[in-house]
Amino acid sequence: MAVDEVREGMTGYGLSVFKGVAIERFEVKVLSVLRSPFVPKNDVVLITCSGMGLENSGIAQGMSGSPVFLKDSAGRERMIGAVAFGWPMTKDPIAGVQPIEYMLKIADGPAAVSRASSDAAKSDAAGAGSTPLPKKRIRWSLDDAKLSLGLLASAKTPRGIGPTASNAADNRAIRLTPLASPMATSGIPRNILRAYSPLFESWGIVPLESAVSGKAAGADADSIRFAPGSVMAVPMLTGDIESCVFGTCTEVLGERVFGFGHPFSNEGPVEFPLATGSISAVIPNVQTSFKIGALGKIRGTVTADQQVGAGGRIGASPPMIPMEIAVAYQDGSVGQTYKINLISNPKMTAAAASMALQAALTGIKDLPQFHTIDYSLNLEFANGQKLAISNTMVNVHGMEMLTEVGLPIATAADNPFQRVMLTKLTGKISVAGEARDARILSVNLAKSRFQPGETAKLFVTYRPFRGEEAVIPIEFEIPRDLADGAYQLYVTDWDTYLEQEKLARPFRFTAETVDEIFAVLKDVTAVRHDALYVRLMRQPDGVAIGRTAMPLLPSSRRQVLLGAGLSNTTPFVSSTVKVVPAPAVMDGAAAFALVISRNSKSESPFPAKLPHHDIKPPPAAVPTPDTKPKSGGAKPDAKPDSPGGADK
Repeated sequence: MAVDEVREGMTGYGLSVFKGVAIERFEVKVLSVLRSPFVPKNDVVLITCSGMGLENSGIAQGMSGSPVFLKDSAGRERMIGAVAFGWPMTKDPIAGVQPIEYMLKIADGPAAVSRASSDAAKSDAAGAGSTPLPKKRIRWSLDDAKLSLGLLASAKTPRGIGPTASNAADNRAIRLTPLASPMATSGIPRNILRAYSPLFESWGIVPLESAVSGKAAGADADSIRFAPGSVMAVPMLTGDIESCVFGTCTEVLGERVFGFGHPFSNEGPVEFPLATGSISAVIPNVQTSFKIGALGKIRGTVTADQQVGAGGRIGASPPMIPMEIAVAYQDGSVGQTYKINLISNPKMTAAAASMALQAALTGIKDLPQFHTIDYSLNLEFANGQKLAISNTMVNVHGMEMLTEVGLPIATAADNPFQRVMLTKLTGKISVAGEARDARILSVNLAKSRFQPGETAKLFVTYRPFRGEEAVIPIEFEIPRDLADGAYQLYVTDWDTYLEQEKLARPFRFTAETVDEIFAVLKDVTAVRHDALYVRLMRQPDGVAIGRTAMPLLPSSRRQVLLGAGLSNTTPFVSSTVKVVPAPAVMDGAAAFALVISRNSKSESPFPAKLPHHDIKPPPAAVPTPDTKPKSGGAKPDAKPDSPGGADK
């Protein structure tokens, strides 16, 4: 039935699953037709429902896609559309129906997802891996990826109606909104689910603690088939840790399946696994009721995700990403290996992988309040690239894994050059019941004047968590080609080192091809957390063409390159860096002003003003040196009481 045929007062029925796999009927009556409430030329039919306990529960999450049939003037019962919209905290079961005439226009066919393949590799002449570069030069920056990931991690506004939505804050209680899709989970602790909930809710998905396994289906999973009103599910994680998003099938035409009635994630062409399922119960809730259910069997592919619903095809299903993580405990507890399959999607894979990793960490027992994890992960991608990530984290909480592991996954899948999906993730994680982190208390430098080639001796005093103070001695060789003058020397933790590196040598964090993106990712993931970084800042004498660095250039040649008009030319500050392994994840930074002079007897004071290097110093004041260095030290973030001394 077309929406133009709908009249106020028409009656009919809807179909949905409320328990097990049985498709049951509820009654409906048309209240009105809302003209284009969301987008132009897309109307919504407003109905009130009764039966199947809806008078008590109201419209429930998971009913999205439930087909609605109305009786026309000739007495024929014809499908008008799918339950798709509602209001939270309504007193009556009132819903908005997405007209079926819009849903049947959902595109068919395979998802237009660019994957690396032997055929695509023939286009490498364009210089962008397996996808030709656009005609206009594009320059990608790691900051772009971090911004995108940061927006995901800080997502707070639910797109659909969810039990955790804050209606008072944004007046959502009076807005017709797409119903959220419940996501049943197994093996994911409550605190992790709570941390990731805002992210999934921003996609219209509400995570719930519920059994996902098909054993709870109440019927043989092989016998369940798609039909109007049956469960329509999209598994995101399967295996030892599971999660699955539930909705309802609206219509089946041959091998084509339509459902949800609103966007799943509104990405257009997609490749989601399409599965059957069952419902364990409808949970009445004062704000918004919801279904909890169990996964049946994957039977096809969701190929289109549009404003009016999701469409797919019964048959072959897209491959999921295998993930195998071994977790060991240093206190002697028996470890565990988890085998999981991830949904392959540019937006959701990173979140699903990081959530599964954090769930695996607590699969046997909760993490101690203070803990350290040492992890070694191997990521393989569709274009043949591999990333090996080995590092240490202390007191992992919230969504920290989304930054550590999700950044390379999301960046490879979402960049201007080529969509490269993760194909495999394996690794080992070791958990220790102690916090191996430390605070830098002071850094002592014996003197502040050096000759080129001389060795500077530094002593880093630090305090481990709940430990006694200790000292790390560092020897740093002053470059032999260093010209006389004033310079800056830094001792920093890994985070400050990366921030300084981005300011000093920004070309290391930009790319013009997908292969260069992987080069950036390898550089960034190679930075150890349990290390100290000593940097001697030289002059701004370098020029980079793309990612190719040309340091220590004569001034005349540098000006020629900078004046050539090339868009990928970047000036940078040359520096000498030494990485010093540390027994803990260090926190803190210190800065010194040095004078380099070939005349070792020279005792002239430091110049009143140091050369400007366009570098943001670490969170510490640069000491004003004296002719006599003093002993002792000050906290890195404290200001010296009086000028003098080379301690910081």
